[in-house]
Amino acid sequence: MFSCEDVRAALGDYMDGDVSPDIRRDLERHLAECRTCQVVYDTTRKTLRIVTEGGSFEVPEAISERLINRIMSGLTASPPDPPSRS
Repeated sequence: MFSCEDVRAALGDYMDGDVSPDIRRDLERHLAECRTCQVVYDTTRKTLRIVTEGGSFEVPEAISERLINRIMSGLTASPPDPPSRS
């Protein structure tokens, strides 16, 4: 029987139609019984549809530069200290 972790690992190949019949059967059986994995599958499917049907667009250079700067500063920033336990 597939676990949630197994589903997440095989989901991309499943959605591409690139899994064996046995894996497809086990994955679909798990999806029929696990609400969490159903949500992950449905969300992934909807996201892919939005991305593929949305087309591409140009981001204004000023916004692009600000976005890149924020991403880069987040990558180089120290992680926040964990909350203290009282």
